[in-house]
Amino acid sequence: MAQNIVGVEIPAALVPYLHITQDGKTMDDKVTIFIVAGLFVSGIVTLEKAAELAGKSIWDFIDFLKAHDIPWGSYTEDEFKMDEHAIDDLLGGLNEQ
Repeated sequence: MAQNIVGVEIPAALVPYLHITQDGKTMDDKVTIFIVAGLFVSGIVTLEKAAELAGKSIWDFIDFLKAHDIPWGSYTEDEFKMDEHAIDDLLGGLNEQ
């Protein structure tokens, strides 16, 4: 499926920094991946949608996020407490043996 392309101007001062990054082969690729990462971090798009917009598999997009120290999974306080209880239950079962 063909994508509609929109031209965008970026400040010339950004270009040297974009050349430094190893993300993306072209300048368009580099700009796209960082815009998509910003949309993901802001909660505007899901992980799945971000990967799709970046033209990457979910796993490749996760690798990109990890390479840039961007958290990709949310872990709520409730999930943490549930895990603590599960670990306590498992350890309790091991101690009884």
